[in-house]
Amino acid sequence: NINFKFQFLGALEIFTREALEHYFEKSGECAGKVGHQGGEDYYMEACMDGIGIDHQTDFKLLNDKYAATGNCNDPWVVGFHFYKKISSWNKCHDDAEAAARNANMKFQ
Repeated sequence: NINFKFQFLGALEIFTREALEHYFEKSGECAGKVGHQGGEDYYMEACMDGIGIDHQTDFKLLNDKYAATGNCNDPWVVGFHFYKKISSWNKCHDDAEAAARNANMKFQ
C-alpha cells in the first residue's frame, strides 16, 4: 500500500473475504514461524505470504507523513496517516478533495 519499508503499513490493510477466510483457517501456522518485530502490519504481511495468499500492489493508496509521501494533492490516495493535529489532517484532506475535483473525480 506504500513504497516504504516492507510496503505494507497498518494504516491501510485491505483483504478479500476469501483471503481472510483462508487466514482464519491457517493462521495457527504463522504463530510459531512469524516474528512480531514489525508490529501487526509486518506480521499480517508475512503470515499471508507464508500461507500462500497473493497480493496486489498500489503504492499510491496511502499518504503517510513518516514515509514522506507528501501526496495530499494526489486524487488517487484513499488514506491519510499519521497526523497528530486535526488541522494538519484537515489540510491534507482538503488538498486531496481539491485535487479530486480538479481531476474530475468523484470524491466521497
